[in-house]
Amino acid sequence: AVRHEAVNEGALAAGIELSNRAAQALAAHARAVLLANERLHLTAITQPAAFFERHLGQGFEGAALLPASIRGTLLDLGSGNGYPGIPLAIARPGLSPVLAEASTKKAAFLRDALAAAGLKNGRVLEARVARTVDVDDLPPVAVLATRAMGGWERIVPKLVARLAPRGLVLIWAGGDAEAIMARAAWTRLRVESFRELPGREQSKVYRLGIRS
Repeated sequence: AVRHEAVNEGALAAGIELSNRAAQALAAHARAVLLANERLHLTAITQPAAFFERHLGQGFEGAALLPASIRGTLLDLGSGNGYPGIPLAIARPGLSPVLAEASTKKAAFLRDALAAAGLKNGRVLEARVARTVDVDDLPPVAVLATRAMGGWERIVPKLVARLAPRGLVLIWAGGDAEAIMARAAWTRLRVESFRELPGREQSKVYRLGIRS
Protein backbone atom coordinates (compact mmCIF):
# COMPACT_ATOMS: atom_id res chain seq x y z
CA ALA A 1 0.00 0.00 0.00
CA VAL A 2 1.09 3.57 -0.64
CA ARG A 3 1.49 5.35 2.71
CA HIS A 4 1.17 9.10 3.14
CA GLU A 5 4.54 9.19 4.96
CA ALA A 6 6.19 7.85 1.78
CA VAL A 7 4.32 10.47 -0.27
CA ASN A 8 5.71 13.20 1.98
CA GLU A 9 9.25 11.87 1.65
CA GLY A 10 8.98 11.64 -2.14
CA ALA A 11 7.68 15.19 -2.36
CA LEU A 12 10.51 16.51 -0.19
CA ALA A 13 13.06 14.75 -2.41
CA ALA A 14 11.82 16.95 -5.27
CA GLY A 15 11.76 20.07 -3.10
CA ILE A 16 7.98 20.05 -2.55
CA GLU A 17 6.48 20.48 0.92
CA LEU A 18 3.07 18.91 1.44
CA SER A 19 0.68 19.09 4.35
CA ASN A 20 -0.28 15.75 5.91
CA ARG A 21 -3.74 16.20 4.45
CA ALA A 22 -2.31 16.66 0.93
CA ALA A 23 -0.07 13.61 1.33
CA GLN A 24 -3.04 11.54 2.52
CA ALA A 25 -5.07 12.68 -0.51
CA LEU A 26 -2.29 11.56 -2.87
CA ALA A 27 -1.95 8.23 -1.08
CA ALA A 28 -5.74 7.73 -1.42
CA HIS A 29 -5.53 8.50 -5.16
CA ALA A 30 -2.68 6.00 -5.61
CA ARG A 31 -4.67 3.29 -3.80
CA ALA A 32 -7.70 4.05 -6.00
CA VAL A 33 -5.58 3.66 -9.16
CA LEU A 34 -4.24 0.29 -8.03
CA LEU A 35 -7.69 -0.88 -6.93
CA ALA A 36 -9.31 -0.02 -10.30
CA ASN A 37 -6.34 -1.12 -12.38
CA GLU A 38 -7.47 -4.63 -13.24
CA ARG A 39 -10.78 -3.28 -14.54
CA LEU A 40 -9.54 -0.16 -16.33
CA HIS A 41 -5.86 -0.87 -17.19
CA LEU A 42 -4.71 2.43 -15.67
CA THR A 43 -1.03 1.48 -15.31
CA ALA A 44 1.33 -1.31 -16.30
CA ILE A 45 3.41 -0.59 -13.19
CA THR A 46 2.02 -2.06 -9.99
CA GLN A 47 5.13 -2.83 -7.91
CA PRO A 48 4.94 -0.20 -5.14
CA ALA A 49 8.41 1.38 -5.44
CA ALA A 50 8.26 1.56 -9.24
CA PHE A 51 4.67 2.86 -9.15
CA PHE A 52 5.66 5.58 -6.72
CA GLU A 53 8.71 6.64 -8.74
CA ARG A 54 6.96 6.64 -12.12
CA HIS A 55 3.71 8.30 -11.13
CA LEU A 56 4.03 10.34 -7.95
CA GLY A 57 7.76 11.00 -8.21
CA GLN A 58 7.50 12.24 -11.78
CA GLY A 59 4.53 14.42 -10.83
CA PHE A 60 6.56 16.07 -8.05
CA GLU A 61 9.48 16.70 -10.43
CA GLY A 62 7.07 18.59 -12.70
CA ALA A 63 5.53 20.53 -9.81
CA ALA A 64 9.03 21.61 -8.77
CA LEU A 65 9.33 23.47 -12.11
CA LEU A 66 6.26 25.58 -11.30
CA PRO A 67 6.29 28.65 -9.03
CA ALA A 68 4.66 27.87 -5.68
CA SER A 69 2.39 30.89 -6.16
CA ILE A 70 1.10 29.87 -9.60
CA ARG A 71 -2.66 30.22 -10.06
CA GLY A 72 -5.17 29.43 -12.79
CA THR A 73 -6.33 26.53 -14.92
CA LEU A 74 -4.21 23.39 -15.20
CA LEU A 75 -5.04 21.30 -18.28
CA ASP A 76 -3.75 17.71 -18.11
CA LEU A 77 -3.93 16.20 -21.60
CA GLY A 78 -4.69 12.48 -21.83
CA SER A 79 -4.96 12.24 -18.06
CA GLY A 80 -5.91 8.54 -17.92
CA ASN A 81 -5.13 7.65 -14.31
CA GLY A 82 -4.87 11.22 -13.01
CA TYR A 83 -1.10 11.49 -13.25
CA PRO A 84 0.44 14.02 -13.41
CA GLY A 85 -2.61 16.31 -13.06
CA ILE A 86 -3.67 15.38 -9.53
CA PRO A 87 -0.18 15.60 -7.94
CA LEU A 88 0.42 18.92 -9.74
CA ALA A 89 -2.84 20.39 -8.44
CA ILE A 90 -2.17 19.22 -4.88
CA ALA A 91 1.45 20.39 -4.86
CA ARG A 92 0.47 23.75 -6.37
CA PRO A 93 -2.95 24.43 -4.81
CA GLY A 94 -3.51 27.67 -6.75
CA LEU A 95 -4.17 25.52 -9.82
CA SER A 96 -7.67 24.33 -10.78
CA PRO A 97 -7.23 21.01 -12.60
CA VAL A 98 -9.04 20.06 -15.79
CA LEU A 99 -8.32 16.41 -16.58
CA ALA A 100 -8.86 15.72 -20.29
CA GLU A 101 -9.62 12.07 -21.05
CA ALA A 102 -11.40 10.57 -24.08
CA SER A 103 -12.29 7.20 -22.50
CA THR A 104 -15.70 7.30 -20.82
CA LYS A 105 -14.71 4.66 -18.24
CA LYS A 106 -11.46 6.43 -17.35
CA ALA A 107 -13.25 9.79 -17.23
CA ALA A 108 -15.68 8.32 -14.69
CA PHE A 109 -12.74 7.04 -12.65
CA LEU A 110 -11.14 10.51 -12.76
CA ARG A 111 -14.30 12.18 -11.42
CA ASP A 112 -14.16 9.84 -8.42
CA ALA A 113 -10.40 10.40 -8.10
CA LEU A 114 -10.81 14.19 -7.96
CA ALA A 115 -13.43 13.80 -5.24
CA ALA A 116 -11.26 11.34 -3.27
CA ALA A 117 -8.31 13.76 -3.48
CA GLY A 118 -10.49 16.61 -2.20
CA LEU A 119 -10.03 18.63 -5.39
CA LYS A 120 -13.43 20.31 -5.40
CA ASN A 121 -12.18 22.91 -7.91
CA GLY A 122 -11.30 20.17 -10.43
CA ARG A 123 -13.27 18.81 -13.36
CA VAL A 124 -13.00 16.19 -16.06
CA LEU A 125 -13.16 17.11 -19.74
CA GLU A 126 -14.39 13.95 -21.46
CA ALA A 127 -12.93 14.61 -24.89
CA ARG A 128 -10.03 13.89 -27.19
CA VAL A 129 -8.25 17.24 -27.22
CA ALA A 130 -6.41 17.88 -30.48
CA ARG A 131 -7.26 21.51 -31.43
CA THR A 132 -8.06 24.82 -29.77
CA VAL A 133 -11.78 24.36 -30.47
CA ASP A 134 -11.76 21.33 -28.13
CA VAL A 135 -10.94 23.58 -25.15
CA ASP A 136 -12.81 26.73 -26.17
CA ASP A 137 -15.00 26.66 -23.05
CA LEU A 138 -12.00 26.70 -20.69
CA PRO A 139 -10.48 29.85 -19.20
CA PRO A 140 -6.98 30.72 -20.48
CA VAL A 141 -4.68 27.88 -19.45
CA ALA A 142 -2.00 28.69 -16.86
CA VAL A 143 -0.33 25.27 -17.15
CA LEU A 144 -0.69 22.77 -19.99
CA ALA A 145 0.70 19.37 -18.93
CA THR A 146 1.09 16.13 -20.81
CA ARG A 147 2.90 12.89 -20.09
CA ALA A 148 3.05 9.99 -22.51
CA MET A 149 0.06 11.19 -24.55
CA GLY A 150 0.20 9.96 -28.12
CA GLY A 151 0.58 12.77 -30.66
CA TRP A 152 1.74 15.40 -28.16
CA GLU A 153 4.34 16.67 -30.62
CA ARG A 154 1.54 17.71 -33.03
CA ILE A 155 -1.10 18.74 -30.49
CA VAL A 156 0.80 20.94 -28.03
CA PRO A 157 1.82 23.61 -30.60
CA LYS A 158 -1.82 23.89 -31.72
CA LEU A 159 -2.94 24.72 -28.19
CA VAL A 160 -0.50 27.59 -27.55
CA ALA A 161 -3.28 30.06 -28.47
CA ARG A 162 -5.26 28.87 -25.42
CA LEU A 163 -2.44 29.60 -22.96
CA ALA A 164 -2.69 32.55 -20.58
CA PRO A 165 -0.22 35.39 -21.38
CA ARG A 166 2.40 33.93 -19.02
CA GLY A 167 1.22 30.35 -19.41
CA LEU A 168 3.58 27.41 -19.06
CA VAL A 169 3.80 23.97 -20.66
CA LEU A 170 5.08 20.86 -18.87
CA ILE A 171 6.05 17.87 -20.99
CA TRP A 172 7.38 14.55 -19.73
CA ALA A 173 9.32 13.03 -22.62
CA GLY A 174 12.28 10.92 -23.73
CA GLY A 175 15.48 11.57 -25.63
CA ASP A 176 13.87 12.76 -28.88
CA ALA A 177 12.02 15.63 -27.18
CA GLU A 178 14.56 18.38 -27.85
CA ALA A 179 14.66 17.60 -31.57
CA ILE A 180 10.85 17.74 -31.65
CA MET A 181 10.80 21.08 -29.79
CA ALA A 182 13.24 22.53 -32.34
CA ARG A 183 10.73 22.01 -35.20
CA ALA A 184 9.18 24.99 -36.96
CA ALA A 185 5.73 24.26 -35.44
CA TRP A 186 7.21 24.90 -31.97
CA THR A 187 8.65 28.37 -32.63
CA ARG A 188 6.14 30.08 -30.28
CA LEU A 189 7.44 28.06 -27.34
CA ARG A 190 10.88 27.88 -25.79
CA VAL A 191 12.36 25.49 -23.24
CA GLU A 192 12.97 27.45 -20.02
CA SER A 193 14.19 24.63 -17.78
CA PHE A 194 13.99 20.90 -17.21
CA ARG A 195 14.55 18.23 -14.58
CA GLU A 196 15.89 14.76 -15.17
CA LEU A 197 13.54 12.00 -14.05
CA PRO A 198 14.95 9.65 -11.39
CA GLY A 199 15.52 6.14 -12.65
CA ARG A 200 14.56 7.07 -16.24
CA GLU A 201 17.61 7.32 -18.46
CA GLN A 202 17.31 10.19 -20.98
CA SER A 203 13.80 11.09 -19.81
CA LYS A 204 13.11 14.59 -18.51
CA VAL A 205 10.25 16.89 -17.63
CA TYR A 206 10.52 20.14 -19.56
CA ARG A 207 9.05 23.52 -18.73
CA LEU A 208 8.32 25.71 -21.74
CA GLY A 209 7.12 29.29 -21.89
CA ILE A 210 5.76 31.50 -24.64
CA ARG A 211 8.40 33.42 -26.59
CA SER A 212 8.10 37.16 -26.04
